[in-house]
Amino acid sequence: MLIELLRGKNSMPYDLYKEILLNYREIINDLDIRRIQEYASVFPKSKMISKALDEEVM
Repeated sequence: MLIELLRGKNSMPYDLYKEILLNYREIINDLDIRRIQEYASVFPKSKMISKALDEEVM
C-alpha cells in the first residue's frame, strides 16, 4: 500500500497524502524497509518511488 501511495501521490489531495504519510512514519520501525525497496524496484519510475520513500517516509 505504501508503494501505491507513493506512485499515486499526484492523483490525491495533498493533505490526505501527508496525513497517510504521517501514519506510516509512526510505524516505520515495524516495516521491512529493505523489502519495500526491493519491491519498489520492479515498478516503472522506481527511482522516483525510492526517492520519495527515502525523503518523505523515513
